Amino acid sequence: MDRKIFSLNLSVEATSAYILICNLAESGTPITIESAGTFWNDKPEALLSALEELNRHRIIFEALDANQMRQYYLNPSDRWRKPAKA
Repeated sequence: MDRKIFSLNLSVEATSAYILICNLAESGTPITIESAGTFWNDKPEALLSALEELNRHRIIFEALDANQMRQYYLNPSDRWRKPAKA
């Protein structure tokens, strides 16, 4: 887990999803809605929103696997984009 995540001022949900994704990745588990949802303790919509936020800031990216299932992958922190200041 890259501690830079805490300096981006993302939503609590997005930061939590990032930590969850890191744990899944470290365990070798493919990162999917289903695998993340198993450990997510909020509404499924909140997980989807958090993943969209992480994707928007290039913290993760998504791709279809050989079975056409959407998987998420972590980008190195030098590819991340900070949220625009309002």
